[in-house]
Amino acid sequence: MSSTYVIQLTIVVERAVYEPHLPAHLAYLQELKQQGKLLLSGPFADRSGGLVLVQAASRAEAEALAQNDPLVLSGVDRYELREWQITDGLLAQNLLPPS
Repeated sequence: MSSTYVIQLTIVVERAVYEPHLPAHLAYLQELKQQGKLLLSGPFADRSGGLVLVQAASRAEAEALAQNDPLVLSGVDRYELREWQITDGLLAQNLLPPS
């Protein structure tokens, strides 16, 4: 069974240094989409980074997806990885505090 992970990317260099790496990142996202791993992606409105939502069989696989992003490999972005439980606004039994 797969899980959903959020990869938060944060730009750590000047835009002029960052911009040349963007085409490789976008090609990587297209590759993940073709593999059925990419759910959603996009930049923050303030252009400080962005979010990539992926489906992965394990945390290790999600970690590898984040680490292999060309923006991370080139050192222009850092990332934070979080597993995400999607509830679509509905209460889920495993999210309720113990009674």
